[in-house]
Amino acid sequence: MMGMRWTNWLGLAMLVFFLVIHEPIWLLLGFGTTADGSMTFDSTKILWVIPVVAYIIVAAVLIIRGDPQRDDA
Repeated sequence: MMGMRWTNWLGLAMLVFFLVIHEPIWLLLGFGTTADGSMTFDSTKILWVIPVVAYIIVAAVLIIRGDPQRDDA
């Protein structure tokens, strides 16, 4: 755990932050509930998926980059 780079910690912090604010993002993507409790989807907001997926991919890449002792040769 102590052998992690700062980029690994940044990726981890990004994913933790995403887990904290996932509910507003879920609503931003067009998912919601009606008065009777059924799930709805507004397809006009589907383009918001692109930056959300890009954020998750960047966070995952930062976590996966490896430890500082990795031999690149």
